[in-house]
Amino acid sequence: MALSITLTVTSSPPSSTAHIAQRIADDMAHLHHRLGDGVSDELGISISYLVEQFALLAAAYRIPAEMEKHP
Repeated sequence: MALSITLTVTSSPPSSTAHIAQRIADDMAHLHHRLGDGVSDELGISISYLVEQFALLAAAYRIPAEMEKHP
């Protein structure tokens, strides 16, 4: 089974992109919790790894937005 996730955000403020990435991370974490490690084996990729990557993406976009709020 092939899994492809494409996240394209154009001309959105960083805080919006951070919010989207965090929601994906949260949803995937919930999915992983409900389905367990078996789903990772079937997909051939670690769901917890994907959760971590989307959380990092959210943090990367959140940091510049927070810096703009607090100069």
